Amino acid sequence: MPKWNPATIQKIEQRSPTVRSFWLELPHHERLTYQPGQFVTLELPVTERRRDGWRSYSIAAAPNGSNQVELCVVQLPDGKGSTWLFEETMVGTQIMAKDPGGVFKLPPTPLEKDIVFICTGTGVAPFRAMLQERLPKEKVNFHLIFGCRTEEDILYREEFEAMAEEYDNFHYSLAISRQDMPSGEGVETTRGYVHAVYEQHYPVYRADLQFYLCGWSEMVDEAKNKLAEMGYGEDQVLLELYG
Repeated sequence: MPKWNPATIQKIEQRSPTVRSFWLELPHHERLTYQPGQFVTLELPVTERRRDGWRSYSIAAAPNGSNQVELCVVQLPDGKGSTWLFEETMVGTQIMAKDPGGVFKLPPTPLEKDIVFICTGTGVAPFRAMLQERLPKEKVNFHLIFGCRTEEDILYREEFEAMAEEYDNFHYSLAISRQDMPSGEGVETTRGYVHAVYEQHYPVYRADLQFYLCGWSEMVDEAKNKLAEMGYGEDQVLLELYG
């Protein structure tokens, strides 16, 4: 079972009005290895019981040979953990952390099915890490469908648009629920929710598709049910819930 070790915040960056990236250094490693899609569990001092302060955050970038991980965190109005991270920490703050874990990841062997990533908010974090590592290596198609409320809530926008321009096998779709936004170079934009996007692109069952879902539980549950209604089996849909 993974042990707790001290980690240190090395950098903090505002990604959107409600989201920040926190770079954590795990100094007990010289070089940290993990699989894109995995998460890090932190022990935050927000309750009397240690276990009630445990929070898990997906790693938002592929391994780069360092001993640091980037965590993408949304500040929730009633979230004790995120509020503590946003209001009580700074560069140099130490936090107890476990090494990366989790099974939400791509197969280690060359991919044989086209991949569709469906996410909302910070649920895009594991998919960014997967794309950074696998997009340059794979021949299958990748489709990232990202949902948020407004244009200022789009995370890693420039990076994904650059991927769409560089790689012919990568398609980038945005679903903006509360704002009209025109499609542009490297991105297809829809007013509404993520469900309308995959229903439009994949209305007819295909055995050569693999769906990955990540984000708030309501979106993930609805997408799982809709994909089942469209004929996609449980073995074609992998999911990670937030909240």
